[in-house]
Amino acid sequence: MEKWKNKIAVITGASSGIGLAILKDLAINGITVIGLARNVETIEYFKNDLGEIKEKIFTRACDVSNVDSLKESFDWIEKEFSCIHILINNAGILHNLSILDSSDEVTEKINSVISTNFTGAVHCARKAIALMKNSNDYGLVVNINSIAGHNVYSGLNISNVYSPTKFALTAFSEILRQELITNGNDKIRVSNLSPGVVKTEIMVRGKIYPSKDTYNDVAHIFAEDISHGVLYLLSTPWNVNVSQITIKPLGERK
Repeated sequence: MEKWKNKIAVITGASSGIGLAILKDLAINGITVIGLARNVETIEYFKNDLGEIKEKIFTRACDVSNVDSLKESFDWIEKEFSCIHILINNAGILHNLSILDSSDEVTEKINSVISTNFTGAVHCARKAIALMKNSNDYGLVVNINSIAGHNVYSGLNISNVYSPTKFALTAFSEILRQELITNGNDKIRVSNLSPGVVKTEIMVRGKIYPSKDTYNDVAHIFAEDISHGVLYLLSTPWNVNVSQITIKPLGERK
C-alpha cells in the first residue's frame, strides 16, 4: 500500500456502510480521501474518533443522481486537488417495489434507483478518469456492484430495478476497461467488486428487511470485508488488472 500513500481517492456514498468502511481504511493507509455523500455530517462526526488520520479526510455534499450536483463536486475537487488517483463508485439505493405498479410514486422510485446506481456511476467514472489523466500517474476505478448484477433472484423485490442497474454496471465496468485500452491507456485499471449479502442499512432503508436483526437469519458479511477487498485490489502490481472480484459470505448458496 506504500505506493498509494498521499495519493487521492474519491468515494461516493461515503456516509455509511461500505463507503464509510472504505473511507476509514484508505485514510489509515495514508491515502487522502474525499468522501461524497448527500449527508456529510455523518462523515464529519465519524472523523472525530479517528485522531490524526482525520486530517486525510475531506467531505463534499453530492447527490450522484443529480448531474449538476455531480459536476459541481468534481469541479471543486479539480480546483482544490487538481487530480485524483482512485475512484470508489459506491453510492447505491434500492426500493421494495413491483415494476407492474404504474403509480407515479413507483415511477419516481424507479428513476431514482437507475439514476443513482447506474447513470450516476457512469458520470462519476467519466469525471474521475479525466482527473486521473491530470495526474499522469497510475489510477484505479472500483465499481461496487452486487451479486445481483450477475444473477436474478426470484422472490425478492430487489430483482425488479436494482438488479438491472447492477447488471448494467457489470457491463459498463468491462466496456470502460476496454475503451481505456482502445484509447491508449496503460495506467488506469477498472475493477468490478460484487458483494453478496452485506450487513448494512441499505436493505433496511429499502424495506427489504424490517430491521438489521433480520441479518441474523441469513448468511452475511460486513462492510469491513468489502473494504478489505478494495485494499487487495490496491495491493496488486501495476501490471495486474483484477477485472472482477466476488465476495460472498460462507454459506450463501447462489
